[in-house]
Amino acid sequence: MNKHCDFGLNEHKPYIKHTSHGHSHDHRSTDKRLLKITLLITFITMIAEFVAGYMSNSLALISDAIHMFTHSFALIVSLVAIILASKSAPLEKTFGYYRAEVLAAFINGITIILSILWIVYEAIERFLNPSSIDISLAISVAIIGLVVNIITGVILMQGDRENNNLKSAFVHMLSDALSSVAIIIGYIVIYYTNWYFIDIFLALLVAFVIAKWAIDILKSSINTLMETSPIEIKTIKEFVQRDRRVIDLHDIHIWEITQDMYNMTAHVKIEKSSLDEYEDILSCLNQELKEKFKIVHTTFQFEW
Repeated sequence: MNKHCDFGLNEHKPYIKHTSHGHSHDHRSTDKRLLKITLLITFITMIAEFVAGYMSNSLALISDAIHMFTHSFALIVSLVAIILASKSAPLEKTFGYYRAEVLAAFINGITIILSILWIVYEAIERFLNPSSIDISLAISVAIIGLVVNIITGVILMQGDRENNNLKSAFVHMLSDALSSVAIIIGYIVIYYTNWYFIDIFLALLVAFVIAKWAIDILKSSINTLMETSPIEIKTIKEFVQRDRRVIDLHDIHIWEITQDMYNMTAHVKIEKSSLDEYEDILSCLNQELKEKFKIVHTTFQFEW
């Protein structure tokens, strides 16, 4: 390890990587602006689908509007979470409101699962109780919905792609887009063949694709809430013990507050002959763990 590291102060905020020009960028302000734009577009489209679904007697279109409502809810939760995370917290909340972002991702994952159940239910309902619909109006609005989903997807991709909170909102958009595609294809096929069972096949295909993303988001957010280590303990131990002055690293605890904000506590055993280098060892550990693993807050107990 470099013996001349700058002292890495413990921080209560996510790790922000500095560029080669010395600049840094926190995605949260950008994400907040993008979520506001996406929410407005989505809400207007949702109202249009509700009205068109009622006028055309299209249960599928009304279903997609309800699905888009869950998307709007997800965007609202994500936006509120980002706003809360940027606010100052009382002393008792020692890590601020950053966990609100993780809670938002978890809630979004649950609503995605509920959306999947609705897709399956709606497909079965249409198969058991087919009825005539205004195909022209339904297809037109479904196409508009698909275009809107593509636009909102492009907007969200401009944000932080590694943020679970924003990722969950993107998955909601993806599920809406896939629903629109399934509905459009289903309408076209039904118009020419009256094969209503195709709706069920398309709905289940959409549900399967969305479920994979939803499970990933739920797994990630649950791991964070359960304070599972986001980094392999063995990797951290091997990295720290590269320093010849460190004999052992044990009683290791690593957990994630939110994206790019990891905490760590551990016991560090050093050679007695290295006691004079205690401050240098500590500063190197703080700085290098922060830069390489995004561990921004550490508490080490030294032994010899």
